[in-house]
Amino acid sequence: MRILITGASGFVGTALCRDLLARGHTVRAAVRRLIPSDAVPPQLHQVLIPDIAAEFDRRALVDGVGAVVHLAAIAHRSNRIEADLRRVNCEAAVRLAEAAAGIVPRFVFLSSVKVHGEDSGHRIYREDDALHPEDAYGRSKLEAERALSETASRTGMELVTIRSPLVYGPGVRANFLRLLGWIDSGLPLPLASVRNRRSLIYVGNLVDAIARCVEHPAARGPFLVSDEETVSTPELVSRIARALERPARLLPAPPALLRAIGVLTGRLDEIRRLIGNLAVDTAKARRVLDWRPPRALDEGLAETARWFGSAHR
Repeated sequence: MRILITGASGFVGTALCRDLLARGHTVRAAVRRLIPSDAVPPQLHQVLIPDIAAEFDRRALVDGVGAVVHLAAIAHRSNRIEADLRRVNCEAAVRLAEAAAGIVPRFVFLSSVKVHGEDSGHRIYREDDALHPEDAYGRSKLEAERALSETASRTGMELVTIRSPLVYGPGVRANFLRLLGWIDSGLPLPLASVRNRRSLIYVGNLVDAIARCVEHPAARGPFLVSDEETVSTPELVSRIARALERPARLLPAPPALLRAIGVLTGRLDEIRRLIGNLAVDTAKARRVLDWRPPRALDEGLAETARWFGSAHR
């Protein structure tokens, strides 16, 4: 099958290009910047599109493909205004789907678990839960999900939505990369008193889930995906430290104090992600797609640690 991937030069996109090519698919990669030739197989067809939300011939981009995987988005950043997020994360996705309708049978959209919001309790999220995003990024993804669903209903195009938690793996950036750096430095982290449960997903597992959503005939609607295990933040720190061959330096501190520090330093969102709960139920993906994450958490952390050691030490 010929597959269009947008956002193909990103963290997930590059890994997905390699995986789909290895499965025997032909890949047309819409990239914001060209992927270096040593990072992907030479048969990858790259199309340079610096701004996915700008004016360009979307019909030509989707012509001749059997599925679209839309990854291109602005990730969660506190310095981006909501209008920017809506323009790229929602409006660009809808315009691409409208161009693909009637040409491409299936549209796979990478959304986010953040459409569910953050839960201070211990509830496990499921696809049919009420959706209450709490930040601009989550709202832009939910708006896109709803608009894409309307387009699919009107045009008959098959829509698959994947709601992913935090993604980690070789090449990871942002908060997870900072966490790796903190643990590797030996700095003590005041997280020993945190009692939470969080889901996350290794990039190889996410790529496998996306490929299953492209290929499986029954793939429709939203799917929550994650690694097999959920972990507390102290447990995650300990397992990352083991993978990095560093000691886990964890100090006790009341979560209420950590929240107060977050307010005072302007880092409340980061603190909430470290101490809050965000666990998902992947039963629908297991039942409908017969999908299981192929890599265990410790395997994914070991791969991430090897990359970090070679790239950042």
